[in-house]
Amino acid sequence: MRIRFKPTPAQRAAVRAQLARLEQPGPALEILGPALPADFRAADTACALQSAHSDRFVLRVLVRSHTGQERAYAVKVYADDFGRQVWAHSQALAVQLQPNHDGPCLPTRYVSSARALVFPWVDGAFLSEIVDDRKPELLRRAARLAATLHRLPVVPEPPTTAQMFVAETRGRCDRLRRRWPETTAIIEPLLAAIQDAATLLDPAEPVPVHGDLAAGQFLWTGDRLVLLDLDMFGYADPAYDAGHFLAQLERRCLWDRTLPAHADDWVACFRDAYLAAMPQVCPRNVSFYQGLTLVRKIYTVYRKQTPDWVQLAPQLAARARAALEDAVPSGQPR
Repeated sequence: MRIRFKPTPAQRAAVRAQLARLEQPGPALEILGPALPADFRAADTACALQSAHSDRFVLRVLVRSHTGQERAYAVKVYADDFGRQVWAHSQALAVQLQPNHDGPCLPTRYVSSARALVFPWVDGAFLSEIVDDRKPELLRRAARLAATLHRLPVVPEPPTTAQMFVAETRGRCDRLRRRWPETTAIIEPLLAAIQDAATLLDPAEPVPVHGDLAAGQFLWTGDRLVLLDLDMFGYADPAYDAGHFLAQLERRCLWDRTLPAHADDWVACFRDAYLAAMPQVCPRNVSFYQGLTLVRKIYTVYRKQTPDWVQLAPQLAARARAALEDAVPSGQPR
């Protein structure tokens, strides 16, 4: 699992240069190449930046034909050759999945010379943005989609273990305490609880995981639920994905005061549907990864200085403690 990648200065510069080049119609059209239908004669191309990071960016490329037809694509470019690994994993998934069902959005082409993946463009609303009566059932569908992914007989890489996740979390917390020493009193007890709970997890067979599962990664088309962004794919305890999703949902419910009063019920909607679809997954393991992710988010809110970050950090800590306590088997000291 590609948990933390820091591009070199040269790679950052190359990404910026590639973005400037591909925002021009000609080079973007060259990358699309065989992705276009054989009888489609491009007359006009429009490129729009969708997201940009130091190590990657995504463009929406709209191509119009001489007859007025339109085709839209997402082009994702990386700072290194990681796109090749995403492409290989996507091809393995494509063999196992049924098209036109709820499922991941998979690339149709990898252009190695540009380090670019080409995807079909999918229009829809992010599940994170849907807050009306559709939300509970869509959360259940998201849980079933995650379970489908976890049941696939695909081994994308060596396993990522619980102790590896703990070590990565400890690294984040070390950076947090160095920069904001006042967080030490909150963080140290949580790290101790994480380490203790990690030794009590139920054994779990690794499965292909999304690695960054959250409501913002699901797109509702009105007919299908589409899972985006496999950049954090891995091979781990399926409880990791479920716990990560629940923690992200809890975090949203804490800071977004515009949500309806029943938003706290959304956590149970996803959790219950996921465990029903994956009864072999240990609920305590899900709680462990939920707590671990909430601890990570304390680092995130400090680093990004999000609105109400000073008030949000203790709330995240309290939710993390509760989840980690749920991860300890009955009869064990807490």
